[in-house]
Amino acid sequence: MNDLVVYAGRLRADAWSRDLRPAWLLIRDGRFAEIAPGADRPGDWPADLPHLDLGRAVVLPGLLDSHVHLTEPGDGTEPADRSVAENVELGVANARTALRAGVTTVADCGGPPEAVLAVRARTAALPDCARALVATAPITKVGGHSWRYGGEVRDAADLRALVGRYAASGVDFVKAMASGGGTPGAPPWEPGFDEDVLHAAVEAAASHGLPLKVHCLSAGSMRAAVTAGVVLVEHGKFRNAAEDGRGFDPAVADLLARSGAVVCPTLSVGHHVLSVPSGVSGEAGALWGRRHPHDLDDFRRLVESGVSMVSGTDAGWRFTPFDALPGELRMMAGAGMTNRQALAAATTDAATALGKGDLIGRIAPGYLADFVASGADPVDDLSALDRLVAVARDGHVLR
Repeated sequence: MNDLVVYAGRLRADAWSRDLRPAWLLIRDGRFAEIAPGADRPGDWPADLPHLDLGRAVVLPGLLDSHVHLTEPGDGTEPADRSVAENVELGVANARTALRAGVTTVADCGGPPEAVLAVRARTAALPDCARALVATAPITKVGGHSWRYGGEVRDAADLRALVGRYAASGVDFVKAMASGGGTPGAPPWEPGFDEDVLHAAVEAAASHGLPLKVHCLSAGSMRAAVTAGVVLVEHGKFRNAAEDGRGFDPAVADLLARSGAVVCPTLSVGHHVLSVPSGVSGEAGALWGRRHPHDLDDFRRLVESGVSMVSGTDAGWRFTPFDALPGELRMMAGAGMTNRQALAAATTDAATALGKGDLIGRIAPGYLADFVASGADPVDDLSALDRLVAVARDGHVLR
């Protein structure tokens, strides 16, 4: 049992709450059981429960990072041949870092299946770690992006069979690659699957009741994915063979908006590549120096086109750390979203996109007792998320 009474001097139950008023939160067995507005503790609540007084702090839902790689180090090193045990220890440490940054749930978008499933099991029992939702190995063409995780398929029949095995293993969602990426020999503008195979992925994931996230780093891959029925688009970048950053396609932006697709922009990748103290030099540094400003501008144009967004950092990949989400939200707000929209992208909207909108992402009866507390209101200043005074997952509180 994890029971607790919390006093919140200023409660923001979700990003769209208008009034910050005092409230009492009754947590039973790791879930919000009752929310009582006002400064006075309800007289009929049990007097013997542990009590946490957060004073004038602003209390809001725990944050969700919709795109991480728990079994990657985020230090810029090349993929290593680590043992399962080593990957699990790395994943647990990364989930611990995420929680300290206010990220109570992460969605792992690709890693070695055995290790990723073990990380999910371990972190579920560790209250100082973020909760992990996992997809195991991304589905990719033979030799395609991230093939080393073991998710290669030759055709739609292979793909359907693999999704069935993933569902049997208990994954939380499915990940597929509609374009290349950072894997040598699979550049980001290169198609991953054609529209027919992507449609098979949509159908296979839906048949098992699983969300499908699809990696897209080019206009063509987004067009193929959305036409095939994909709803969750990862990265949403417009890479082209010229690598000049000028690949934005207004027609694709309009297609994303009209279809209701949700994009997870992972702006943190370029930001952290360019922020490494030692610097990324030579051709690679010049490449990211061109890419990142265009990524921010393309994000702004997508938002202006009415495309829905959720927050994700790609933590673990390249130089992106697991405490990057507050900075991701500031970039999203600085490139076209309001602070409220950015907070929603990391709470209610992210939870809904992953099929968990009735479980996480807001402070309400029946929801898991995930919250963060800050001395200032992130709606006024998102940097308040860098100065948390408390974080809780399932009602377990870190001070």
